Amino acid sequence: MNLNDSQLKAVMKKDGPCMVLAGPGSGKTAVLTRRVSELIKSGVPAEEILVITFTKAAAIEMKERFDRLSDDVYPVTFGTFHSLFWGILKAELGYKQSDILMGNARNKVLYDSMQAIDSRLEDNSLVSSYAGELSAFYNSSLDIGQYIPKYVPKDELIKFANRYEAYKQKYHVIDFDDMLTKTYKLFKERPDILAKWQNRFSYFLVDEMQDMNDIQFELISMLAKRTKNIFCVGDDDQSIYGFRGANPKLMNRFVDTYKDTEIIVLDFNYRNPENVVVQSSNLISKNTCRFDKNINSTKEAGTFKIQGFEDEFQEARGVIEQINQLRNSGTAFDEIAILYRNHTDARYIVDGLINEKLPFYLKEQMPNIYTHFIIKDIEDYFQIAIGNCTKERLLSIINRPNRYLHRRAVEFGGNLEGMLKFYQDSQSGYRQVQALINDINLISKMSPVAAINYIKNIVGYSMFLREEAVKKQVPINEYMEILDFLTGVLKDCRTIKQSIDKLNILRLKVDYENKNKSQDKSGKIGLYTMHASKGLEFENVFIISVNEGIVPTNKATTKEELEGERRLFYVGITRTKRNLFLSYTNKKNRDKSRFLRELDYSSSRLSP
Repeated sequence: MNLNDSQLKAVMKKDGPCMVLAGPGSGKTAVLTRRVSELIKSGVPAEEILVITFTKAAAIEMKERFDRLSDDVYPVTFGTFHSLFWGILKAELGYKQSDILMGNARNKVLYDSMQAIDSRLEDNSLVSSYAGELSAFYNSSLDIGQYIPKYVPKDELIKFANRYEAYKQKYHVIDFDDMLTKTYKLFKERPDILAKWQNRFSYFLVDEMQDMNDIQFELISMLAKRTKNIFCVGDDDQSIYGFRGANPKLMNRFVDTYKDTEIIVLDFNYRNPENVVVQSSNLISKNTCRFDKNINSTKEAGTFKIQGFEDEFQEARGVIEQINQLRNSGTAFDEIAILYRNHTDARYIVDGLINEKLPFYLKEQMPNIYTHFIIKDIEDYFQIAIGNCTKERLLSIINRPNRYLHRRAVEFGGNLEGMLKFYQDSQSGYRQVQALINDINLISKMSPVAAINYIKNIVGYSMFLREEAVKKQVPINEYMEILDFLTGVLKDCRTIKQSIDKLNILRLKVDYENKNKSQDKSGKIGLYTMHASKGLEFENVFIISVNEGIVPTNKATTKEELEGERRLFYVGITRTKRNLFLSYTNKKNRDKSRFLRELDYSSSRLSP
């Protein structure tokens, strides 16, 4: 590979602090590996070179690419932040692999720690919120008095943290966050140990600097203090992991910390078509907290299409039609990726792909919409209506909506007729069971769509959902959208039996793809959240549901959060190597995303 001027300048930079701004498709991995090779050629001992990245897979790939540059084997250290500092803890404090708290064992401790706040708290999402906030605190390099929680009350976080820490101390175990925090504390308290590791390495190369958190910055700065030969590569415009503690402002802090920092911009994009480079630059330039860059394209313009649809079902149909057109023109399925903001945004496209029998894979495990309690409730009504009545199904629906029927009535009779006998001495209970029997009989004679509307509006299931939404503090429209989705899924079914069969097939299909996610990608369309797509590239990229409230999320209320959402969309649209298709829906109360306007796509050669 021939290097351009900016790449060559970065590769040949030897001593002192340097920050390389490397946008999408700018060849940053080639720069990093070639620089390591040049350092060795200049006389730097290979064992004194440390290359750090954020994932094990990236570290392995980088080492393999470096090894291909020479016939010799050089003992350069390639690793992640966690692997590096875990190695230091093992060497200095005697920790073993069995001392790491993870998986189900860690989940059990987190649940136990919630009891310090309220013994009744067992909600999965709540535990995740506290665990995530605790991790953000650990990675902030602040003490608990200085830290301001974003999502949970501070006094409750302290109780949660104290109980969690007490467990780890009692059983002498650590988690992944401790690998950083304990090393930081060790370096602070033991200057002799810090000096030992400072002398171990002379040159430091850090990949994906924009993903660095505060404590990682502190640790690498401590190690590099002796030589100041620290070479960081990153793109502040692609910092999208703020929820993990990543802080793009650290790139500014790097320049402030090392006053003689040389800044090099890799100013050629070898991945994206010309029009995508122009429009993505228009978009990201709206962010104010960033380094200015003038990026040049090396490829001709590709298809850049923005389209609105009536609703999510029509959007999924439109995307699939475009995919079929690509397929008919010779495009392989594995050259296509569909991106979305949240897993819930993918349920319509997943349904469409399954219906059309198009092969796809999931990069991440996706919540199976077909196991949602609302769909399960409707299916239980349907099963009972066609005669598949069980105690479990009856218990599921007898008080949805509330009929004030006792579960002992189900245990007593086992079916609706038996429940009538249980309530033969209770006029109100008997009437309620009789009304339920009449509803079930009517449902059995309806089409699935008519039956859903009857359960929702006449039986009173929508009222139950409103009460449930208040109880669980969930926006009612989220529950109603599940019913709308189910109605759309079953609109082609003529009978209740057909709808049950279809739901079972869909449920099993999503379960299968979740179980086998990412294992076999050949000949399949890729489905990714925009977060999961970072670092990847595809010939053809679709981004769906580009609507206000989704992209950007309605949770982004501050200028800083909105800039983070803009960076995420920037990452999404720069995954394409040839064609980009953006779509949104025209549903009531949901506008197309402001980011589509910010692309200013009328200013270059685009498809209408």
